[in-house]
Amino acid sequence: MNKVWWVGAVLLLTATSAVILPKVADMDSTLQQRNGAVETFTGGHNTVLDNDNLVDVLGALPLTLSIDSVGWEDHVLSLDLKVSGNDHEPQELYRNMAQAISFAFQETSNVDQLLLRIVVMDKWLDSRRLLLAGDIRRTEWSAELQNELQSAGNLPISERLKTGFRISETELWKKQFIYP
Repeated sequence: MNKVWWVGAVLLLTATSAVILPKVADMDSTLQQRNGAVETFTGGHNTVLDNDNLVDVLGALPLTLSIDSVGWEDHVLSLDLKVSGNDHEPQELYRNMAQAISFAFQETSNVDQLLLRIVVMDKWLDSRRLLLAGDIRRTEWSAELQNELQSAGNLPISERLKTGFRISETELWKKQFIYP
């Protein structure tokens, strides 16, 4: 009788552990998500952006355009890339955009939205002028659209790409880069 009682107690403890431990683990990840930092394993790309590592991580990106400004709030990364000089072609700017998008959604686990702008410095007015802007969301991101942007060349981007990544072009962009 004593052995039967021990076997029953061990089985009950095992079943209870199997039910309770996953719930405890979920509670911990829920708290981390609420605080904005969740580490996940996504095939080697598990960068978790926060205010402490934002400058270092973005500074290491292989972009040919300089970073003009960066913002990070509530899983939204705001990134302004600056065009300087007159020797840039649309292809280079599209590739920089694609690299920033790739970083945000393929190399991080906690960026839900990327607000990406390409700006140029107007030396005459000493102000920044907007060329391109994109509002890219993780839930709508696709590798197919990213590859299309990466390989757009010097041609205008498609309406499908503009819609998918919510890319808007200014008149200055069209006059300076697309239809000079």
